[in-house]
Amino acid sequence: MGLCFLTHQIDALNILHELRAHAKTSNADGEAQCSGALAAGKVAVRPGDFMKQPRRLKTIAERARESCLTRLHEILTQLISIEEDFIKEVTYEKSLLKRKDSVELKNICLRMSVAEGNSHSNRDLRELRDCLRLIVGNLLTHVRDENNLSSTLTAHRLRELSNSFPDI
Repeated sequence: MGLCFLTHQIDALNILHELRAHAKTSNADGEAQCSGALAAGKVAVRPGDFMKQPRRLKTIAERARESCLTRLHEILTQLISIEEDFIKEVTYEKSLLKRKDSVELKNICLRMSVAEGNSHSNRDLRELRDCLRLIVGNLLTHVRDENNLSSTLTAHRLRELSNSFPDI
């Protein structure tokens, strides 16, 4: 089993990173590459030319969901960093986390990546947040069982992380 849970979390982080990058690039500055088929009322000199398209303003709810996704991405990044630091300093014979939790995290991220129109529902964001909370809580429980300086510092970092989850 080893560090399989960490691999799943890194995969989930990469998926979230791609989701955020896609959200930023899609219709970011109102430019779109012409694919040969012209949009109504648009004239392109040749395929591949850039043309301005009207920029759709995001609703407050869409902005809030993007902000929440960004915060959850940051939390996952910090969580992976904390786990890697803890693993380096502590030798352990059992897995820190249940593999199931990390697999579930990856599955949630995969489901979000294939969502229609790249829109993230509040339900998906809540599931992602709750799964991350569960992982942080389980890791915190395990770290508290250790009795050394490294685990004390890790527990402090995990408590700070657990207090930073956004409301959805």
